[in-house]
Amino acid sequence: MWTVAEVNHQRIVELTLLLLAAFITLTTVAIAAVAESPNIDWSAIPYLAVLLVLWAVSHLSLRKWAPSANGLLFPITAFLQGIGIAFVLRIDSDLLIGHLVWSAFSTCGFISVIAGIRDFKRLKNFQRPLGLIGLLLIFVPTVMKLIDGEIGSYRSFQISSVAIDPGPLGTLCLIIFFAGWLATYRSRNTAEYLGQAEPLEGDPSRFIPLIGAWLIASIAVIFQSDISSAFIIVAIFLSMWWVAVGRPLDLAVFLTAIIGSVLLAVNNVPELQERFAAWTDPWSNPQFGEAIYRSTFSLAGGGLTGTGPGEGAADWVAGATDQLAFVPIAEELGFIGGSAVLSSFLLLTGVALSLATVARQEFEGLSAIGIAIFFASQAWAPIAVALRLLPPNDVSLPFVSSNGSVLFTCSIALAFLLKISETAPDAPDPTQILPHISPKPESTA
Repeated sequence: MWTVAEVNHQRIVELTLLLLAAFITLTTVAIAAVAESPNIDWSAIPYLAVLLVLWAVSHLSLRKWAPSANGLLFPITAFLQGIGIAFVLRIDSDLLIGHLVWSAFSTCGFISVIAGIRDFKRLKNFQRPLGLIGLLLIFVPTVMKLIDGEIGSYRSFQISSVAIDPGPLGTLCLIIFFAGWLATYRSRNTAEYLGQAEPLEGDPSRFIPLIGAWLIASIAVIFQSDISSAFIIVAIFLSMWWVAVGRPLDLAVFLTAIIGSVLLAVNNVPELQERFAAWTDPWSNPQFGEAIYRSTFSLAGGGLTGTGPGEGAADWVAGATDQLAFVPIAEELGFIGGSAVLSSFLLLTGVALSLATVARQEFEGLSAIGIAIFFASQAWAPIAVALRLLPPNDVSLPFVSSNGSVLFTCSIALAFLLKISETAPDAPDPTQILPHISPKPESTA
């Protein structure tokens, strides 16, 4: 267990790094304000004050309800969020009020998880309802459009003037469902290995996550014209399945099915064909290609150190505060700033994976793996689009973009990781992910 000194150390590290994140955010905003006008725009101060208050409230909630939680996770995400808000303020200040409202809503969700979930493994009892909710959230926009006789890239719907993207939250719910399913499978087969249960030859339950991931990814590609969302789903569930099962033949069959679905979609879905055409030749398709070649020019102008905050031209790129939020950062902060953002996501993923290796319970370890890959793939997809490694998509950069739905989901996922980290030091073996199961004692009769 954590000692009192170790608990205090975690929170001290967290507070120190939060102060550093606040300093970087304020400095970025100040430099941008000076660059754009001779006089500093003091109107940004109330918005930044709200952000700092939200960070402080989150920090205090961790001190109260999760004092032994990891001290690195929250400051990393705070740094990313601070940079994102600094560039939203710089590019389109009209979005800032809505973004801060979403930030407050996300903070409420974060605190609710931290205070309300005393033991993360209890979520396993709700895995089936969460799985059903996850499916509904992912496919609600598509079903709504299909009812109207439409097909296309529809991942969100409108409620009044607010756009809601339920897909990321649905994916998070499915992570919990599959973690519970795979934990049960692993426990049964571990018991079989130790002679505590009847052999489970040909146990078909291992195929359920693969079939589910294949169906969800195929529907995303065919009906939503979204390669990136399909990639995220496949990356998450394939990683979880490989850790839990790891059967090469099953993997080969699954990858063949996924490739077949993608090829079928590419050859038959017009919008997907247009996205691939814009990817290979942005000038031939203004609808999808304009943002690509504009982002290419912006990235090229960044160089090593960037043009400086407020000196870039990335605000002419469509989606510069959302799907292509990485572009203005890389342009104005250069290779160094872009690398800092990438390193933050890598560190976030690494810490999450390290939690998986010391988790006490199978369910906690697999959930940590799923959330780690969720952050990694959700970050990689929009950055890959900016670097022309993937076709155009509607995936938003976690914590950085102005997409409130993604921010809320990522805040909940972060809270899950922090709750997992609370119990990680209790693991009997830091390298053991499987729960300890003692062999059945032999009869002395």
